[in-house]
Amino acid sequence: MKDVRSYLLASAALACGLALPAEAAAQVRRFDIAPQDARTGIPLFAHQAGVQILASGTITDGVRVNRVRGSLDVSAALQMLLAGTDLVPVKVGNAIALKRRSSVAAVRTTASTAPLPAAGAYAAAPQEPAQDSAEPAPDAAQEVVVTGIRASLQESIAVKRAADSIVDVITAQDIGKLPDQNVAEAMSRVTGVQISRREGDGSNFTIRGISQNRLEINGRNYIGPGGGGNAALESVSPEILSSIVVIKSPTADMPEGALGATVNLKTKRPLELDDLVIAGRIQGAHADQADHVGYRGSAMVSKSFGDRFGVLASVAYSDTRTRGHSFDAGGWTRTDAIDGNGDGTDDPGLFRPNRFMARIFDRAEQRLTVNGTAQWRPTDTLEIILDATFNHLKRQRNSVNYQVLFNNNDTDAVVNDQGTVVAGNFQGVTVRPLIYDEPTDLKSTLLGGSVKWEKDRARVRFDMSYAHGKGSDGGPGASFTYVVVPRAGNVASASYDFRGGNPVPDLSIDANFNPNDPTQYQLLSVFDYDAVTENRGYDARLDWGYDTDWGILSSVEAGFRYERVELLAADPQNLPVAASLLARGDRNGDGILTVDELPGLSYSTTPARFFPGASGAFPRDLLGGSLDKIAARDGFGLATPDPYDTSITVGPTSIKDVKQDTLGVYVKGNFKGTIGSTRYSGNLGLRYIDTARATTGFLSPTATTVVKADFGYWLPSANLSIDFSDDLTLRLAGAKVVARPGLNQVSASFVPNTVSMTGSRGNPNLRPFEALQADATLEWYFAPASSLTGAVFYKKVDSFTVTTVTREFVPGFSERFGLFDISQPQNGEDGTIQGFELAYQHAFRFLPAPFDNLGVQLNYTYVDSKTPLIDAITGERLPLPGLSRDSYTLIGYYEDDTFSLRAAYTYRSKYLNSVGGAASGGNTYVDGRGQLDASAQINLTPNFRLTVEGINLTKAIDRQYLGEPDRLTFTAREDRRIFFGIAANF
Repeated sequence: MKDVRSYLLASAALACGLALPAEAAAQVRRFDIAPQDARTGIPLFAHQAGVQILASGTITDGVRVNRVRGSLDVSAALQMLLAGTDLVPVKVGNAIALKRRSSVAAVRTTASTAPLPAAGAYAAAPQEPAQDSAEPAPDAAQEVVVTGIRASLQESIAVKRAADSIVDVITAQDIGKLPDQNVAEAMSRVTGVQISRREGDGSNFTIRGISQNRLEINGRNYIGPGGGGNAALESVSPEILSSIVVIKSPTADMPEGALGATVNLKTKRPLELDDLVIAGRIQGAHADQADHVGYRGSAMVSKSFGDRFGVLASVAYSDTRTRGHSFDAGGWTRTDAIDGNGDGTDDPGLFRPNRFMARIFDRAEQRLTVNGTAQWRPTDTLEIILDATFNHLKRQRNSVNYQVLFNNNDTDAVVNDQGTVVAGNFQGVTVRPLIYDEPTDLKSTLLGGSVKWEKDRARVRFDMSYAHGKGSDGGPGASFTYVVVPRAGNVASASYDFRGGNPVPDLSIDANFNPNDPTQYQLLSVFDYDAVTENRGYDARLDWGYDTDWGILSSVEAGFRYERVELLAADPQNLPVAASLLARGDRNGDGILTVDELPGLSYSTTPARFFPGASGAFPRDLLGGSLDKIAARDGFGLATPDPYDTSITVGPTSIKDVKQDTLGVYVKGNFKGTIGSTRYSGNLGLRYIDTARATTGFLSPTATTVVKADFGYWLPSANLSIDFSDDLTLRLAGAKVVARPGLNQVSASFVPNTVSMTGSRGNPNLRPFEALQADATLEWYFAPASSLTGAVFYKKVDSFTVTTVTREFVPGFSERFGLFDISQPQNGEDGTIQGFELAYQHAFRFLPAPFDNLGVQLNYTYVDSKTPLIDAITGERLPLPGLSRDSYTLIGYYEDDTFSLRAAYTYRSKYLNSVGGAASGGNTYVDGRGQLDASAQINLTPNFRLTVEGINLTKAIDRQYLGEPDRLTFTAREDRRIFFGIAANF
């Protein structure tokens, strides 16, 4: 009876107190809200309804709201949400205020008869100091509407609390408050996510130290232009997204493929916004090392035609120029031919650098992201959505490379206790000033559509998608260059010293010629390399669900999914020697090709300044210039490297052709109940997958092979959530998961490097990673937009992939070049991954003004692992590659009606990058690095704001070494980038 009275009272308040007009009452929205605490359920309802709901803090204490699911009138949905509670909605000003029943009479006398706020009005979260429930409700002027950062954090919390598994979420406004250039950088704010950077941009990511993760857009498989079918995240703008959801404990309905987590990039939907939304921004972009001002901009238009149909289109584009400086040792070599202690006898097992290479990268970059959505609800029970996303990254690099190739002709060697030749003087070194033309052109397209029907207790959803990734990537040190060497009679010696600890080791050159005079060089060979890909993915799934009344079993779900992935990648190389080009290029008939006879190449009379401001004694002014590889190829009659061309040095053997089909089926049960005053909910499920894989490759330029493999797995999963109170939740989860190896690892291809006499080969019989995992989190939501959470996790991993290196005779290559050191992935032994996470965020609303506008977000992750990987030099076990033991993010913000300030510092400790053999100096480690980013905003009017954002403010150095820190192999410093402009929304 009490529930009936409450329901009638809420209905009367809506019908009489709010006096909704017919058009407002007819607003139909799509709802999917589980039973939960009012503190999280009300903001979630407000977001889905597109209305403002105001509530004082203690009004929602101890209150549970009901399930709301389906396409419903906003007023009717709100009645369902509040039925059985003592909360009553009252129209106050231009919002809905929630009051206790004792206050309804007082509110009704002053309530406005204005309609509900338009769809898309910001969803305010319950907050602010408590009001005594017996007192009259405050007037509209006393209500506080939270927007901006705090509201974004509260919305993220609401989604996290309502999830049926362990997740972390960042929402669109939270993403937009930091100067993230791409999705990877936006993800770096999430607890447990660590990213790696390429040329200053976020590129790849690990979650809890694990690189085997699944990436989706709107729940659909994202096949990109990467060598293994992976997405090129540096090309995806975060401005098209509404949220990023990182799912750390799987449920049976989720597609398999993640050992770490599944990342779902959700784009905006038109029927979740106002009837008409127009938003955009334009910014200048200054890169300090390039000393150039480019621009970036974005725009979005969303239009709803009534409550049934809406379309949305968004675009983000940038045109910038950047400059990077790097040092590269080209690896290290173990040698027995250097006297390390000055006794006149060569010492065994010492390590020397292969070269000193100074690089200056000048890059012109264009990035384009386009997204479109059409959303149609022809009836209250049916919804149809069509999505399209397109990304294009075009990066033209022109790089200066100043190389000094070392040998074993060393005197005065200085060796540390690790056997590293940290200083020495080398006679007869080779000096090579090389200019590279290194373009990158990556495109990806994802088309998807879904049909969802829901009526009463039943629901059915069909979804399908098509993904296409295509591109070529002449990354740093690849694509096209003329390999020039000093002319006959020109000799040089070099001294280096790595002991200074600077980003660039000391280097001095003593030569009988001017190393910066281009006339002193001649052509040795041409290096013409390309990395091309064309990948496709097809995905279809059918899901069915039914709400039950079977005791604690609240609903059951079942479904199946089919996926096909087609990978085609190749690394063709054409390496003609100078002698083969004389007939076409030797204009003066002197039997050599000098630099003035090389088409497309132009050396500059103005030297390029290398690593300005860095400490050390090394060459600062390098022989610069430019190169046009199209003109070079035309001038010598060289065709673009074709992987099917058997006449070039590396052709068919580099082709990776893989096709993979996966069928998955699942059943899942969701449950909920109470034990005393403790509420619980969760799910149990079982998924079965069968994967069939076929890889076609070339064992030699003319011999092909086809290898097939088939894998089947049963994957159980369970998630349990226990609410000890309205603010304290314990989550427990367990599952078996599988993560397939990268498709480029399972190909039958062979890619040699004829300079270093190394190569790589795929393994068609490589098995997927398998793991049993357990997770537990404790979540305390102690205040609005505030929480403290802790998590522990453990994964027992089977079939770790191990890369082995063997010296082989390779038919078709060894006859000309000799034996190769071939690296190949192999099925390994078992291992474990374990760790914990801590996350804290707090909006300091309890402080006196203006300090009540402050807030913080902090998170820390610790990960450890045991693997079968062995250090070839020390014999010790190695951690999982890509795993940083420690990582954390520190974010502070201030926001009021006029100003918004935010700064973020993200750090990850050193990690193993790749496993190497003893002969090549050991394993590669990436040193720990932190990055500081910041943003500021001034609200000029409710519709216009000035923005300024900074990336890499401290210009932190990227640093890599082999085996031990003195064996420095790579350093880089990228631009500090400042963006400034104006943003608007209507």
